[in-house]
Amino acid sequence: MLHKVWQDRVKDVVQNKLETNVLAAFNTNVDVVVHLTNSCLEVVEADPQVDVEKVKRLLKTDIGTITNENEFLAVLLEALAAGKSHYIVLENLDLLAWLEEKFSVRKESMGGQAGIIANQMAALGAHSLVYTSLLSPKQGSMFFPDVQVPVVNGGLKTVNVMDGVKSDDHTKENWIFEYAKGEKFEIAGQTIETPRANRVILATRPAGVVMGFSPEMEDVLPELGEELDVAFLAGFHYAPTEPNKLNEYLASSMESVRKLKEANPRLRLHFEYVPMNEDAAEKAMLQAVASEIQSFGINENEIKRVLSIFDHEIECAAIEENERAYCLYKGALRIMEELGFERIQLHNLGYYVVLLNKPYELDPRHVRESCLYASAVNAIKAKYGGYVLHENLAEGGDIPLSEIGLKQVRGFAKEMRNLGISIPKNFEEDGILEFDSHIVLVIPAHVVPNPVSTVGMGDTISSSSFAYEWNHNAK
Repeated sequence: MLHKVWQDRVKDVVQNKLETNVLAAFNTNVDVVVHLTNSCLEVVEADPQVDVEKVKRLLKTDIGTITNENEFLAVLLEALAAGKSHYIVLENLDLLAWLEEKFSVRKESMGGQAGIIANQMAALGAHSLVYTSLLSPKQGSMFFPDVQVPVVNGGLKTVNVMDGVKSDDHTKENWIFEYAKGEKFEIAGQTIETPRANRVILATRPAGVVMGFSPEMEDVLPELGEELDVAFLAGFHYAPTEPNKLNEYLASSMESVRKLKEANPRLRLHFEYVPMNEDAAEKAMLQAVASEIQSFGINENEIKRVLSIFDHEIECAAIEENERAYCLYKGALRIMEELGFERIQLHNLGYYVVLLNKPYELDPRHVRESCLYASAVNAIKAKYGGYVLHENLAEGGDIPLSEIGLKQVRGFAKEMRNLGISIPKNFEEDGILEFDSHIVLVIPAHVVPNPVSTVGMGDTISSSSFAYEWNHNAK
């Protein structure tokens, strides 16, 4: 009976089409995905530009950025041996041609939070705008045809994305080297068997890439904001870490956000968390973002880092010891109290925990339905890969919600009652609990076994749910 109540809600929400006016801004790139095998690394090792003895000496050293072929191979070998995800910047862009030659088997697709979100919003029927500082023909070709870009040409205009490309712009590429668990590599005189599946991201930062609006766009931001319901701003994690430069960047960025909201007090903004490498800089970035952006998206692992950065070690330790809806709620509440977000959405395998600061403008039942809509979108994405079209979304209503999520709803209610907190009798069916200062929602979600793709799932969940919240067709 409990499962049917929740499943019927999913079947209802997937009938709706997004009509939201959405902007996704800043962080776009081309993802170049390579699946690593022993044979493809043998080609790298045999290249005359690679000195195996130098590679061996580089192992266990601290390589900050990639400037040559030997550093590249050393970073790969260390990551493979540890089975750890690794992110590093390719400083020498001349190596791109070498990578293309050595890794001829590769797949290119849209990357970056803003790019992924803009495409998914267009696929679901929203009026989707994207803004990015670099819009090369190659980057532009990876957007859905319906995506538009704002341009300044005698005033603010929106044009089809391919009409907004600039032939002289560079393309920001992220090379993603994926590997499977148990893969064997015999490279540089050693044998490596990967302890788990993971990836190494080799990022580029070409000239002209800026995580902010251009000076000419600054003048029309109030006008742009008037046309929007929701904006997803991504890329603040690229902020410089040197204190003076960081403060200057954050002050300028938040002034842009204020301009965007200036003529439209109903405009709602969302920021999806991506960690930075430097704790103090990340703390300052989050404080600045929270001062102007209402909604925050994060997952069950990322929240532990944020709690630790703000010295909330008790909540962090509780999640580490026994991850469940209750301790994730307590952690998210601490972040809400610390930073002042009016909405926090935490997505985990099989369920979501959402906090709304009171008074929240929308009915929490509508927020719940928004999360179920997003879960259905994500389920179809996991099952088939790529972007989810509105016309294919109805199938999400037939994919069963996870028992993991339903168990978490029951467990949350039981734990609250054991603590002496008054819980509505129908909480397991509703998933909504109100306190004086806030509302918490615990919502079951789908779990698709053996997903075709997991890239961009957090972005998909957060953007789909938030866009649905402010969807004209679903109110």
